[in-house]
Order: sequence, then structure tokens, then C-alpha cells
Amino acid sequence: MGADRRRTVAAWEEAPEVILLDTHCALWTELAPEKLSTKARSRIRKAENSSEALAISSMTLWEIAQKSARKQLELFVSCSQFLAEMEKDFVVLPVNRAVVLHASGLADPFPKDPMDRLIVGTALANDLTLITADERIQRAAACKLLW
Repeated sequence: MGADRRRTVAAWEEAPEVILLDTHCALWTELAPEKLSTKARSRIRKAENSSEALAISSMTLWEIAQKSARKQLELFVSCSQFLAEMEKDFVVLPVNRAVVLHASGLADPFPKDPMDRLIVGTALANDLTLITADERIQRAAACKLLW
């Protein structure tokens, strides 16, 4: 797994900055960091070497479980073990009322994918920068982005 970034949910509120990773970026951070852009890799490394926090949406855990169950993602440990490691390595932010209200208010041309909407809703509700390679999300520019 990736570097030990263990943080508690309470601790993320104390962090000077929190960076949210889209599902594919969280997976790449753990399994294939060479797939991240130079800028994203540098920013993640900076966070890992400081008191900043790296976060994922709780929907990222669901997406990973779905991909694993559908054999679209090959993990070298059980899915349960991988998700437990993700929970240790990232702050997992919940989907709450603020997130769903932001997600449901995203207007065209924002992608219709509910997971994209909930992850961007998480960024908006918590005023976070989202690291994503998703060009559809980048084009919509609904939140602060880094790639």
C-alpha cells in the first residue's frame, strides 16, 4: 500500500489543508503512482510529508468494492483488506446533507454520473481541492481542481 497517511476524521479538521482525491487518483496513489500527473504526485507527496491530510469520499470505498466485485479491478489482497488499508491511509469523508445538496445542485454540463456528483459535492461541501484526471469533471470546473 501507499505511504502511511493515517489520520482520524477528527484530525482532518485540524489539518492546515486537506486535499480530496477522486477514486482513480486514490487508487493510483496506492497502486500505480506513475499514472498521476507530475503536479498531482508532487502535491500528494507534499501532503504526505507535512501535517496536511489526504481525503477520499466514502463513495470511493463503494466504487472500489463495486469494481472489485465486477472483476474490473484486480487487487492483490482481499477487497475487505484493501478497503481497511484505504481507511487507514486516507481520511474518509461521509456523504451528508451538505454533500448531497451540493451534488444535486450541479448543473449542466456537469457529468450525470452520481459518484462523480457525490465526490465533487464532497469537495464543495468541505471547500476542498479535488485531484482528478477526469476530463469531464475538469471541463465542468464546478470545484477547485488540481491535475
